[in-house]
Amino acid sequence: MPVKPQFEWEQTGEDVLLEILFKGCKRETVDVLIADVFVKANAPPQYLLAVDLLHEINPEKSTHYFTEKQDGLALHLKLHKAAPDVVWDALSLRQTSIGKAALLQRRQQSMQRAEQRYRTQLDARVTQREAEKRRMLEAQWDVEKEQRTHIEQKAKAEKDAAEQELFEWEADQQEVTSSAAPQSPADIYAAALKKADADAVPPTVVQQDPAPAAVMTTVSAIRQVDTVNVTIDFTPKTFAMPTRSRGDEDYYRQSRYKPVSIEDTPMFWKERADKHYRAREWKAAADAYSESIKRDGAFLTCVMNRAACFIHLANYKRAIDDCTLALTMLANTPASEVTQDRYRGLMTKLYARRGAAYCWADDLKSGVADLRMAAAYRDPASDEDVAADLALLEAQMKERGIADDTQSDPLATRMQEAATQYYQGSYETAEATYRAVLAANPFDSKAQSNLVAVLLRQGKFRAALEGCEGIIRFCGEVAAALEQPGGLAADQLDSDDEEEENEDDAAGRTTASNAAASSDHPSTESDDNKDKLVRQRRAAAKKLGEQSGHVYMLLKAYVRSAAALCGLKEYHKAHAYLDRALRISPYDNDLRDDCNRLAEKIRMETLVAVSAGSAATQKTVSA
Repeated sequence: MPVKPQFEWEQTGEDVLLEILFKGCKRETVDVLIADVFVKANAPPQYLLAVDLLHEINPEKSTHYFTEKQDGLALHLKLHKAAPDVVWDALSLRQTSIGKAALLQRRQQSMQRAEQRYRTQLDARVTQREAEKRRMLEAQWDVEKEQRTHIEQKAKAEKDAAEQELFEWEADQQEVTSSAAPQSPADIYAAALKKADADAVPPTVVQQDPAPAAVMTTVSAIRQVDTVNVTIDFTPKTFAMPTRSRGDEDYYRQSRYKPVSIEDTPMFWKERADKHYRAREWKAAADAYSESIKRDGAFLTCVMNRAACFIHLANYKRAIDDCTLALTMLANTPASEVTQDRYRGLMTKLYARRGAAYCWADDLKSGVADLRMAAAYRDPASDEDVAADLALLEAQMKERGIADDTQSDPLATRMQEAATQYYQGSYETAEATYRAVLAANPFDSKAQSNLVAVLLRQGKFRAALEGCEGIIRFCGEVAAALEQPGGLAADQLDSDDEEEENEDDAAGRTTASNAAASSDHPSTESDDNKDKLVRQRRAAAKKLGEQSGHVYMLLKAYVRSAAALCGLKEYHKAHAYLDRALRISPYDNDLRDDCNRLAEKIRMETLVAVSAGSAATQKTVSA
């Protein structure tokens, strides 16, 4: 049973200061909850302090921090009074004053208000994000409406000018006609034209009595033939690539961790860490980020932010490790959780942070390599500091006489150049660069995969499909392992499922051994088949574990093949590739939605084709 730790308290006009001493505890094991009339400090399993405050406090303005002492760890709480200048006679409310049941109800209501306040903050963030999306959409509508109005006004002006020119020409022709002699052959010819009767005046009349020179002046001149070129600017729209889809920085996927209270959620610790980070309390922020990562090991934002804290704390090795971990997590992030622009920004930030950590650790060669990668992914319009840092580092290496071995590989440099060209929209130049890399190294699968993305951007679907087929052939062993029963079990099962699998394997081995001991057992053949299936499953899982990078490459090849086939209007083949991709990433909601929409399109086209065939058959029979 936990004991109550030693504590002291004092008060000022606005705050209540509380110091709690934990002996033999680390700050990572101490949980703190601050509600309006209830405070709890828990260091399981040794200590537990629960205080029912005498008066109400403001939890949003209350803070806490830790200090190291000789006899243990000290927790300092700064509780902001809801009613300033009110002197507290005691720290806690005595049970005898209101009764045990009323005290417990008061505590429970305080916890419920704290939970409601936390939910309100999360809802406010969601509402703010949706309002920002609506504002951006309305702004886009206003821009398109203004452009459409400008085009309509320009077209109306051109139309009015053309009509005015036509009216002036008609007025000139009427003046010329009225000034000529009324009985001249020209008048007779003009009158005949106005009556619109071709047979009233035979052509021989004009030929037998040629018109004088005045007749030539009455012939209408050719209209103005100058063409006015009107330039119409349409709103540019980005072609959505299949590898990356919608996402948001504040979007947090629901992890499989089941919290038992508010202070046990990953988001609770992330928000606390953000608060410490804004206050420049780097150690407290890093500890809070670590608590969030303990509860959700795939929380990418917390890993990145903890790396920034370690850089401020001069713990460069841990910063490098966190950046490397974040890059690995980002490479395995499902497409539904990050957009292409977000992916590009994260890659820039992670490589820049790791490069800075390498430089502060006096490893300039590794630092310049990471900064070059950050410069390849950066946005030229907003990430100018990355290019400036890279130039400064190269100058420093040259001044200190450090050889730059990172530029010894020309293919790596060309790959960075191609990535920069791709993100700048120069797809033709990027295609030429990737083809040059493949000409030097035909087995560079990353260059081949990136070339397929460039070809899809340009609408070269046939060439993109051929490139995807080459990648699929290159990853043939992984593709074959995925086709084995349970091939993805090593990557997609939970811990509970793995235990069940081990139990099944053990049961299978026991059954096989029993069958070997009894030669006349009736199920010997079925047990041998089961043992063979287990061996195949283990071999497939081992292959996938050894070549996990090929699994992600194969996933992209399947999705991009489906995109190319959709561009070629071969929807049945595209659906088959999306089905394979879903076997690799069954939790990708966007991928599943695309597959369902494609299946619906195939179904509708089949119904239309059947209806058209039935109508044609009925028409033939009736004929």
